[in-house]
Amino acid sequence: MLHIVKRSPYESSALNDSLKYIKEKDILLLIEDGVYSAKKGGKFENLLKGVLQNNEVFCLIADVKARGIEGSEIIENVKLIDYKGFVDKVCEQNPLMWA
Repeated sequence: MLHIVKRSPYESSALNDSLKYIKEKDILLLIEDGVYSAKKGGKFENLLKGVLQNNEVFCLIADVKARGIEGSEIIENVKLIDYKGFVDKVCEQNPLMWA
């Protein structure tokens, strides 16, 4: 399953809600304000490092850049993808969960 989180973890429970349902080998994709979850030194760093033990985590690079975050500020092993990569993940995974 592909879990897509677009809301800031500081303003909503979308990340936590999505992680309640994530299973091993599911994919987490952070877009829009959801990319703040993957910032090094942030409140959610340890949570995402735990997710990375059994799952792939991606951030949409356009949203990272739009929020003034440098690629080097993203947690290690979180992969940056472009719009094509986003579409590929959506096409590869079924079902999808939006939060």
